[in-house]
Amino acid sequence: MIDLENKNYNAFDLFGKQWALVTAGTPERFNGCTVGWGSLGKLWARPEGGSVVTVYVHPARYTSEFLLASDFFTVSFFPEAYKKALGYMGSHSGREGNKAAAAGLTPIPMGESVAYQEAELTLLCKKLYQHQFAKEDLAPEIREYYAASPKVYPSEEADGWQPHIVFVGDIIDVKDLR
Repeated sequence: MIDLENKNYNAFDLFGKQWALVTAGTPERFNGCTVGWGSLGKLWARPEGGSVVTVYVHPARYTSEFLLASDFFTVSFFPEAYKKALGYMGSHSGREGNKAAAAGLTPIPMGESVAYQEAELTLLCKKLYQHQFAKEDLAPEIREYYAASPKVYPSEEADGWQPHIVFVGDIIDVKDLR
């Protein structure tokens, strides 16, 4: 694995401008979705170093089922030429078909998860933590944000929305083709 601390990974650009695909499952059965909410950093001092990636996935996303059930996941970043593919991955459900193929992406095994051949940077992560944000702990403006977008943040609950699930992964391998 490359030394993460000696590379310049700008999480603000990676997640905010470039977007990413978070993917979980096995090569035989997996799903990935576009994420724009994420961070890179240090958490929990551990002998391995503690480099982590944190992503946030809405529970209505099919990918959340795979993330909740898996011990490993990947976060993949792509060149600008794949922005349309990432848009497709973020606006279509894997419940309805093979959206990776429809987006023109080639799934490949990476460790105990799935990555994409076209990605220029992929982080393989061992899941350390998962938990859904508690509504009562969110600031009022964040609650209003969710409630104002029921089409974007649907819910089976009576009050109409659910907050995202946070997934923290220990970065155990990196494929960097940049």
